[in-house]
Amino acid sequence: MKERIKEIIIELLTQRNDKVSFAEIERILEQKGIRYQGDHSIHMPSNKNVKLWVGMSEDFCKAVVELMFKDCTIIPRNVPSTLYIFDGKIPDYPVAENLHHMYETERWFPIAFSLGNLYEEGN
Repeated sequence: MKERIKEIIIELLTQRNDKVSFAEIERILEQKGIRYQGDHSIHMPSNKNVKLWVGMSEDFCKAVVELMFKDCTIIPRNVPSTLYIFDGKIPDYPVAENLHHMYETERWFPIAFSLGNLYEEGN
């Protein structure tokens, strides 16, 4: 299932060629009948209280992490939280305003994805 989720994310980004939110990805997975909900989350490596997304299945979580760090095909980019409001879904956490701050309570850092390699110069 993880590989199918990766394929769907790449297809969506290729079609859109623009920033795609977690909410949009979930909507497509749901339309395709793919289980995406669960108890997993992706957080900032430097602070586990800063969540990028929550309520994910293990396969969904692994697919996104692999696309960013192993396959190097998608890049997370900070976006205004209003993008998620327009997409109809936001986590129930305050927005993290400063990634260098060590938050003691859970926060959300809104991101969207674009195609590209996180490790290439200029990204």
